[in-house]
Amino acid sequence: MINKIEAYFMKEMSEKAGRLAIFSLFLLIPNFGARIFFMFLLVVNMLPWDIRRKRFSSLMALPYSYNQLFWISFLVMTAINAATFLIGGALGAGLFAISPTVLGMHLAGSLVFSTAYYAISMICVTMGLDNFGIPFLILIADLIFGGIGYKWSNPYFYISPVHQGNTVYAACLAVGLLALAAYLFNKRGVSKI
Repeated sequence: MINKIEAYFMKEMSEKAGRLAIFSLFLLIPNFGARIFFMFLLVVNMLPWDIRRKRFSSLMALPYSYNQLFWISFLVMTAINAATFLIGGALGAGLFAISPTVLGMHLAGSLVFSTAYYAISMICVTMGLDNFGIPFLILIADLIFGGIGYKWSNPYFYISPVHQGNTVYAACLAVGLLALAAYLFNKRGVSKI
């Protein structure tokens, strides 16, 4: 399995090196609010971008099942996100004296956000929709609905992948969306796209 992960990582780096380098550079920002847009761009430029641009058949030429491809892409995206966050957090902790507890909470929030929007983007492309437009509209709606009224009396605020009023509830939503995306991708595939 390690060889498959390494092969996928090398494929991503060779095909998307410029984009991933730019996104990774901006993902070094330790502030969660500033990272959201670049995390979103990273997420939609992984496997959902390949599917939407009809590059999926070349991926299936490699020895991957649908399930392996889904989870390996998720793992590579999560690794890039976590690595850039930890590097940026270490720089930020040295420069701005950010506590390790705060860094851990922001890392968890970053992983919840990227998991939710990876799942949303995969659900969209599996259904034949765009990998960027629909998830971006959902991101805007998420920002708006999570910010309506007094935040502690807004039930959506607690599960919102952006606002994350309660990280556990938001993580449960993200994992549920990820499980749904994996199920739909494995069951439906992308042959009709």
